[in-house]
Amino acid sequence: MEERLKKLKKVMENSVFQDLSFTGKSREEVKAKARNLQIKSDEDVILAVLQLLVIEKTGFELTRSIIARGISNFEKNEGFLYALLHRLERKNYLQSSWQDSRKYYQLNDRGRKLLEQSEKKSAGRRTALQELWEG
Repeated sequence: MEERLKKLKKVMENSVFQDLSFTGKSREEVKAKARNLQIKSDEDVILAVLQLLVIEKTGFELTRSIIARGISNFEKNEGFLYALLHRLERKNYLQSSWQDSRKYYQLNDRGRKLLEQSEKKSAGRRTALQELWEG
């Protein structure tokens, strides 16, 4: 598989990307834009956590799922996620259990209600932004 990808890359360099050239400045601009796209608000992070905990997950599984969604706010600070989980558990939005020396988290009924409210709020924000853009 890796060999086929190398061949594809070479073909694309000789055809598709032949007319493209990037300066160091433009590369840095693209990288900066990509980093900014990955940074989400705290509300977006909490909403993603709630959505993902509809199904039981460990903290490690949750971290991987959040990063897969493109949220990397805490990628080098996992303590943030565990503090959030602890806070949600303490406020009785999550239930947790220990199995084979791993702690699993999942939304309880109260957490599902919070998720529903958060999704409605988020949808309302998106609608307002769409109206602004569409004029």
